[in-house]
Amino acid sequence: MVSMDKALVLLTLEPGMGTEVLERLAKIEGVVEAHFLYGPYDAYVMIEGENTTVLHEIIIEDFDFLCFLSATFHFRYRSLMHV
Repeated sequence: MVSMDKALVLLTLEPGMGTEVLERLAKIEGVVEAHFLYGPYDAYVMIEGENTTVLHEIIIEDFDFLCFLSATFHFRYRSLMHV
């Protein structure tokens, strides 16, 4: 089994655009999870890729078309628990 790199991306969205953004994110290859949040960020997206270069391409190139994003914050994710 090949281990995939993961990144968690926190999103700040333009008001009223949450549903549309999550629907568009669901169509991006590498997006494995996307949900709304309560708090300083409006949503989060979990992405997977073969390496950090692929993760970077997804965040920079594929998320770029989402003009409804006000801000993003992302970091590499590594599970401490393997099930």
